[in-house]
Amino acid sequence: MGVNSTQLQSPRRTTTVLARGVAVGIAAAAVVGVSTPAAPIVSQAAVRLVDTTIGIGGSFDPLGLSIPMFFYGTAVPQGDSFHVVPYPGQINVEWPIISALPGLSGVPYWPHSLKQSERIGAGYLEQDIAKQASGEKITILGMSQGAQVAEIARADMAKDPTYVAHAGDYSFTLIGDPYQPNGGILSRFTSWSRVPILGDLFPLGRPGPSDSPFQTTVYQNQYDGFADFPAYFNPLAVVNALLGIMFEHVLPGYALEPKTSSNTVSTTVGNTTYVTFPQRLPLLAPLRLAASLIGAQRLVDAMDPVLRVIIESAYERTADPSQVKQFSWTTPQAKISAALKELPAAFAQSMQILRTGSYTPTLPQPTVDAAEPVTPTTDHPAKQVDNSPLAKAIRQSVVNLTAALTNITRPVAKLLQVVGGQKPTSAQAPSAAAAVAASSTTTPQALPSGGTRLPVTVTTAPQTKATTLQTKPTAAVSERATTPAAPPSSSAGQAKPAKSGKLRRSRADSVESDRAPRDQREQSAGPGRAVSDADTSAPSIKAPAPTAKAGDRKSESTRSTTKSDAPAGAKADHAQSAKSARPAA
Repeated sequence: MGVNSTQLQSPRRTTTVLARGVAVGIAAAAVVGVSTPAAPIVSQAAVRLVDTTIGIGGSFDPLGLSIPMFFYGTAVPQGDSFHVVPYPGQINVEWPIISALPGLSGVPYWPHSLKQSERIGAGYLEQDIAKQASGEKITILGMSQGAQVAEIARADMAKDPTYVAHAGDYSFTLIGDPYQPNGGILSRFTSWSRVPILGDLFPLGRPGPSDSPFQTTVYQNQYDGFADFPAYFNPLAVVNALLGIMFEHVLPGYALEPKTSSNTVSTTVGNTTYVTFPQRLPLLAPLRLAASLIGAQRLVDAMDPVLRVIIESAYERTADPSQVKQFSWTTPQAKISAALKELPAAFAQSMQILRTGSYTPTLPQPTVDAAEPVTPTTDHPAKQVDNSPLAKAIRQSVVNLTAALTNITRPVAKLLQVVGGQKPTSAQAPSAAAAVAASSTTTPQALPSGGTRLPVTVTTAPQTKATTLQTKPTAAVSERATTPAAPPSSSAGQAKPAKSGKLRRSRADSVESDRAPRDQREQSAGPGRAVSDADTSAPSIKAPAPTAKAGDRKSESTRSTTKSDAPAGAKADHAQSAKSARPAA
């Protein structure tokens, strides 16, 4: 599957011409019998590789045109090469004969069930990831059903030793994820996957463990009915969540939501960071819109605290976000009793809102369990891509159309940046776990079993609270440790680790030579790496042994929680580093 990248710069055109000239010279020398070593020539013509973001749109947005617009147009890191993987993106049923037509079944908007649509998308995404150049930093950005597609790819990649050995090269950003362990509607109803028809249409149950070797950030709006569905049956909470699908998932959804907010709740468990944005009740959204016309919003806001107590009794806000909490038809008596005790304070808050007109929703900080999460999963195999000549021709036409439309719509993201006063980041920031470890001193404690564990360490900074818990050692999964994300208050200015010079073999069985070249950035100082427009058909560079340096990563998994004014998985400016390319095999 060829995917066209949006070209932002053209400094590599000269390098391409030179590289082609060098190739012709080598061929001529071979004809006359002159032995010319290729390795030195390749290593001398080098430019730095560009980070790449791959977008996967949500349901009914299979072309992913909305992806760059999220978070006031800052979802795609500045300077990244960006392209979208088109797929059906449907919530429909499987139509006899029509849905399975050869060459057309993967076309955007083609009728498919949600279960089949995500499988087709996962097949295309995995093929696209495998084609990316060795040594690049790849970010997979999925929204809604696109997040489901990314979850399947992430689970499959975690089973591949080649990807695991280079886990630092891959990261995932999931927005409004229906597979979110504690809140995702598809995770809530895992046990319903065995129900006839229902389990055939909807992919109920997670496709893999909640954590993985790859750095992942999961964003959700509170009361987004797809990503934050109630854990217990409560009619008021269910109606509120269904309205949340409209107001918190779709319109305005995540487009007008800044990544940084004073009341954002961020929790890091292993390599995965869960970021929740507190929101007003969608149940009151229609009234709030009407009241805004006459300046009476405080009357509607005053109703929020009391109704919120009742609705929140259907959630487990302080539970570990990495633990799957399935739906229950009954609410525990303890939750009901706690809600009744909170009502007097809620009434007092309502009176305060009427007097001042000021109201900001908040959320409690979740507590991370020391034990590793046990995640119930169901089978979600990615569908094998049809590589027949007809299918490839149709696919290339779809990819070209998607790239053209992306070029047209991306300026809207720039407009949203101006409206929201936001600037896109250009690197992945270190996580809160690293910041706490760097600023705190802990002494290992002996465990009864003979092992050691770092005690819980709490570090408080302005508008920042963090808790880090080191748990039992786990198997190493990468030869490069990826620096986790930290709040701006404690980690501003920290740089992203330089890209490793080690390269990975492309795993795609068939690579289309007409794929558009990726945009390049010239390095400010020193030689870099060369990537030619003509190298799409060149032999793959030999990959390192998948199991090499398995012990180079930290032997302990970090499980931490952070509450700050910026999400822990956000990206920050990173240092540029020159690397020499390895010769082709």
